[in-house]
Amino acid sequence: MIFRSVELRVLALCLAGFGAAVAQDTPPPAQAPQGQQQQVPQLPSKKPALPDYPDPRTFFIGIWGWGTIPGNGPDLVGGKAATAFGTLDHLGKDHVTPGIEIAIPITRTGELHAEGFLSKGDGTQTAPADTTVFATTYNKGDFLSTAYQITSAKLYLDDLLYPYKFPVSKFRLKSLWEVQWLAVNSVIDAPLRGSTDSSGNPLNNAVSGSRTIIIPTFGIAAEYAISPHVLLRAAGSGFGLPHKSELWDAEGTISYRHKQWEVRGGFKITHFKTNPQKDEYVEGMVDGGFIGIRYHWQ
Repeated sequence: MIFRSVELRVLALCLAGFGAAVAQDTPPPAQAPQGQQQQVPQLPSKKPALPDYPDPRTFFIGIWGWGTIPGNGPDLVGGKAATAFGTLDHLGKDHVTPGIEIAIPITRTGELHAEGFLSKGDGTQTAPADTTVFATTYNKGDFLSTAYQITSAKLYLDDLLYPYKFPVSKFRLKSLWEVQWLAVNSVIDAPLRGSTDSSGNPLNNAVSGSRTIIIPTFGIAAEYAISPHVLLRAAGSGFGLPHKSELWDAEGTISYRHKQWEVRGGFKITHFKTNPQKDEYVEGMVDGGFIGIRYHWQ
């Protein structure tokens, strides 16, 4: 028993000495210098090989000039509620029309746009018959001076419809979800007519009236990228109900963008008819070529 105990003690001392020798030969773990944190290697983030759009989608503001086709202007027409003849066609020739636009991306596929224009025109004509407009009567043969102003504003979402993929295809379709407001103010005057009638009663020679449309419109736009910075676009939208107001517009454009600046031009057309259930309503069209410029914030 005594020898057995001595052997166990010798074996324990040998194992302890071997463990100490291993600990001395093993180098301590590397420590980061004082004041510095140990950096953990990170895997590189995966970025798309190509951007969604050749030119970055940004907030932009633009202006344009609309060289409307010389025409005879809108018609002032007697409506369903008229109690007397109340029609005057062709209120005057259109003038050059200015426009403004603004847009901002709100989703990966959609942009919120707002735009508007102001169109004016004037002319002269002879009353074709005894005519009552805006509660004022003009006699057949009266020399009339006419003028009008069309004010339009549109707010809409332009959203990618097809093909729904990224990067976007050279050819793509966009859906248009809009609300439009359009107002027409008409002015009629008989400057050569006397101030009183044959009985001495005063005559009202000048009169004005306004008609307004507020209507949702829906449409579609087709785009084709000729090159990364040149884009063709054709768009149309509208809405109307039988015997009610109606409004539709369309445009075809080509644009070139270089960094922040974009130049575009093409042809635009807007057709409108206010509510025919009133005494008078206005129906007409503004169309012609335009050119504009945009500035993109990047």
